[in-house]
Amino acid sequence: MAVKRPEISADLRLAQSEEAAEYIAQFKLWFATETVERKIKRAAKRALKFMIDYDHTPNLQGGIGEPTPWVKLEGVSLPELLPTNNAMVKDLRLSGLRLKTWSEGTCRMIGLLNDDDALPRYANTYNDRSTNLAEWFLHDQLMRAHFKAVAVGDDPKKISVANMNDLMPMYLYDPQSQQEALRAKIVQMVAVGLWDADPPPPKGGVPWKIRAGPVAIVFHEKVFHPTIKHFKQFLNGSSKKEDKTDAV
Repeated sequence: MAVKRPEISADLRLAQSEEAAEYIAQFKLWFATETVERKIKRAAKRALKFMIDYDHTPNLQGGIGEPTPWVKLEGVSLPELLPTNNAMVKDLRLSGLRLKTWSEGTCRMIGLLNDDDALPRYANTYNDRSTNLAEWFLHDQLMRAHFKAVAVGDDPKKISVANMNDLMPMYLYDPQSQQEALRAKIVQMVAVGLWDADPPPPKGGVPWKIRAGPVAIVFHEKVFHPTIKHFKQFLNGSSKKEDKTDAV
């Protein structure tokens, strides 16, 4: 039986418990279809090519964007970085590369999925707000837990890595505040495939169980890791100019 493409409100700011649970149930069914799984893998190949080509920066909707490299460090493109033996400089460059690879790469991949009708309808509305620093911070945590589960033989689709209580301080909400806005955030992130989530049981329990979503997993394996591996070679610097900072 074919699964009808679900949709999310283009302006979802608040979500009641039942509404959020219904949204996510539909999204889970959608992302589990073979057709969507194939489209995710296809988008990853195209996103990786975009990143390696290194000649455009995606726009807020994940489109091809402006003809300028998607990351610059210290005000220059990666091949123009000053040579350095300073371990701290190299570490900072790697941090910058990882963050930009995440934000620009996920933005582009989500845009490609939207172009291929692989996302719930209107999910790309949330592209830009789903690929920022807070989401990167949690992605790192979710993927470490994902690979750990795989390594020890646990089902990565059933683990709980974060929950509603963890999101409260991350998004600067008072612990006593209403949770409708955070429920809407969870729905948005599941809609673009970066998170997977289970609502709490009717009689109470863990307030949402959050783990890496299907798009996030494929992105990390097929786009993020290969991109970092490719561009890491430039972090030592390749310009003829010299960096005067002390080596450590």
